[in-house]
Amino acid sequence: MKGIWKIARWELMRNLTNKQFIIGLFITPLIMALFAGVPLLLDKLNHPALSTYYVMDELGVLPGLQSIVPENITFQAFDDPESIAETVKETKSSGYLILDQNFVNTGQIDVIYNDRSMETMTALRGALTAVLQQLRLSSSQISPEQVAFVTAPAQVREVAIEEELEPQTMHMIVSSVFTILVFFLIFTSGTMLMQSALQEKRDRMAEVVLSSVTPRQLMQGKILGHFFLGLIQLGFWIALGLPIARYLWDFSVLEALQAVQLPTILFFGLGGYLLFSALFIGLGATMEDLQSASNSQGLVIMLPMLAFLFLGPTFSNPDGTVAVFASIFPFTSPVIMMLRGGLTRVPLWQTLSSGTLLLITALVLMQLAAKLFRVGMLMYGKNASFKEVVKWLRYKEN
Repeated sequence: MKGIWKIARWELMRNLTNKQFIIGLFITPLIMALFAGVPLLLDKLNHPALSTYYVMDELGVLPGLQSIVPENITFQAFDDPESIAETVKETKSSGYLILDQNFVNTGQIDVIYNDRSMETMTALRGALTAVLQQLRLSSSQISPEQVAFVTAPAQVREVAIEEELEPQTMHMIVSSVFTILVFFLIFTSGTMLMQSALQEKRDRMAEVVLSSVTPRQLMQGKILGHFFLGLIQLGFWIALGLPIARYLWDFSVLEALQAVQLPTILFFGLGGYLLFSALFIGLGATMEDLQSASNSQGLVIMLPMLAFLFLGPTFSNPDGTVAVFASIFPFTSPVIMMLRGGLTRVPLWQTLSSGTLLLITALVLMQLAAKLFRVGMLMYGKNASFKEVVKWLRYKEN
């Protein structure tokens, strides 16, 4: 155990004094903020272009049409059908249309455009639909109030039979945030573990280190050290993000933590980290470098992303068959189980089954990874083939 803590402390201090790690610690939240904030800023700055349409109004509805379109769309009355197209070109207007009885009878109208904007056409289509409905209602002697009453949709309220069954916005927000943070911890720490093993193998440092500690102690120390490193990253980013969230959205931290099952989140987060870190460090011991890795080895790196395939079905139907399967399957359960906890009340048997299977899978993978690590860290020159990996797993420890 003493050797494990030595390796963990060595991994932790080596990365904490690394300039690239420190720069990434500050740059990563800045990049995330840019990706989240820039689209909102661009959308705010993206003012719709002004569009002018010439209209031949034979129905006398132009004032009503103008009142229901956005402010960026304006209409100009025009009387000469022969010169309307030429006028549109000369004035560089957006286009023209003719409102006549044929529009009322058929519901079809041609919008002849000189320049086209999807947003403008959508607004124009909605306004013309409203005008058409009003014209047809007036000709059929049915009042708009009667039509609105008959066609009104049912207003369905969802009321839970028990208060705890009702999903709360706070639950969903906190569960989603923890899901993202845990996934980030798993993926970044796992890839850093694999790169660390590759670097030491390539630089022949493993031979020196293994002269003082056992391969199992080296592997477990690396996993523990990078776990603490990931916690430092998450803690730093949470410390930056919480004051901003409280300032912008009046977000109560204590209320948020009380709204979720924190022990469950911590258990599945730790279980997921142990599972994927063992997988990644064992994989790193079988490779010479990332560039020459085989397709099968590269696909293993994408395993944490597997949970994203089940996000849609989980959000739409958190108690459905797909969501239940994904929350029990050990390679997706760390993410999906935390997410389901904010969307619905997960049955106890599913939580226990998922947790037990995740723990067993993580322990089995750590045992297998230890065998791969023991042999692979001292094998040089090429990536291990599938047959060699199987052979290494069959070796018995003395």
